[in-house]
Amino acid sequence: MLHTMAHDDPRLHERLGNAHSRFQVLVNEANEKAKGFYESVLGEALSIDACIERIFSEVEANGDEAVCKYANLFDKSNLKPEQLLVTAEEIETAWNSCDSELQKALITAVEQVSAYQKRLLLKGFGEDLNESLGVRWLPLQRVGAYVPGGAGGSLPLCSTVIMNLVPAEVAGVEELVLCTPARADGSIAPELLAACYAAGVKTVYKAGGIQAIAAMACGTGQLNQVDKIVGPGNIFVTLAKRYAYGRVDIDMLAGPSEVLVISDGSVDPQWVAADLISQAEHDQLAMCVLLSTGDNDHEILKSVEEQINALPDERRKVAAASIYNLGIHVPCPDIDTVVDIANKFASEHLELLVSNPQEILPRIKNAGAIFVGPWSPEPIGDYIAGPSHTLPTGGTARMWSGIGADTFLRRSSIINYSRDDFNAVAEQAVKLAEAEGLSAHARSISIRLDNGQN
Repeated sequence: MLHTMAHDDPRLHERLGNAHSRFQVLVNEANEKAKGFYESVLGEALSIDACIERIFSEVEANGDEAVCKYANLFDKSNLKPEQLLVTAEEIETAWNSCDSELQKALITAVEQVSAYQKRLLLKGFGEDLNESLGVRWLPLQRVGAYVPGGAGGSLPLCSTVIMNLVPAEVAGVEELVLCTPARADGSIAPELLAACYAAGVKTVYKAGGIQAIAAMACGTGQLNQVDKIVGPGNIFVTLAKRYAYGRVDIDMLAGPSEVLVISDGSVDPQWVAADLISQAEHDQLAMCVLLSTGDNDHEILKSVEEQINALPDERRKVAAASIYNLGIHVPCPDIDTVVDIANKFASEHLELLVSNPQEILPRIKNAGAIFVGPWSPEPIGDYIAGPSHTLPTGGTARMWSGIGADTFLRRSSIINYSRDDFNAVAEQAVKLAEAEGLSAHARSISIRLDNGQN
């Protein structure tokens, strides 16, 4: 059952707007578990950071051989270097083996995402040198996406292929790379490869975890270094992305999924409960929060419990742990309180299940994605609406945005001054350079004045 807390309960506010602390708790917990695992597998009780440094160093030195070494140690996939890359024939075969309804769904998702992402593209100006100032936007050349596979490849997240790499394709990225862990038999789930086919992804590399991030960040021989790494993953993947930053760009440091639902009692309580549970089944560390101003809270909470118990066994265990350990219900006296809490929480997903969303939406400042009304449940955004489902978590929606086509663009300024443009500001520029004590800067400008070039 969701834990009910008063809106002014200090325990609630400890969890709000404190992304760094929440992230560090995850890191500390993961490190405690990792030391025993690394000791059993590697013979040393390493911290996660120490293991990341070691794997990056070995991948940089030994490429595909090092990736295979750690894939086989951690995932038991028993791969050889020549088996790491999925062939074009395998990708096409996976597509052809899918039933027509899944093919249709994948095509629809790609079309929906493409249409939305095209609207995010940024326009340059002054590129034909008809203005004194301009800007041009250029796509990155090579982008890598990480797609988790779940335990033993049990969760082929085909939607994550589309949501991470279709925006890059729309931006004009030349090469789309996907890394995902192989299953125990060394294969990749056909549903995931079918999504690659639909999205136009031709480079698929069988690697998961830290070694996958190292492969994309360093290059391996078979896999070229990418310019940017995007996509979700566990805390090991997230910390590896943090380590890779600077060598390559990354999208964000994402943590477990979260949803904040605002309910005023106007939406069917079973629908509200279903939306909360849809995120809870992602991860035992997923956080589901209900802010309510209505009078049907009892029905919502009862339905949460009933729907969790009706889930398949594996998903029930995950969702129950998430709801019972981290789920929060906060009855709120008014909309002002709701808005205040929502903006402090800065959730990854925020649902407005209210009768008058126009009243609240303008006041919501911090959220990765906002789902308005009863017909916009969060999972419709996960799969097919159009915006990417890779979004900032842990309160970082205060400062980061989700993935979009603009994520994969670089901006180059253009300065195309004429003599008149130069003369209009040159003396002021010289003064600024002299004030900073940068004589050569001042000379570069003044020499054009001194020599009568104007």
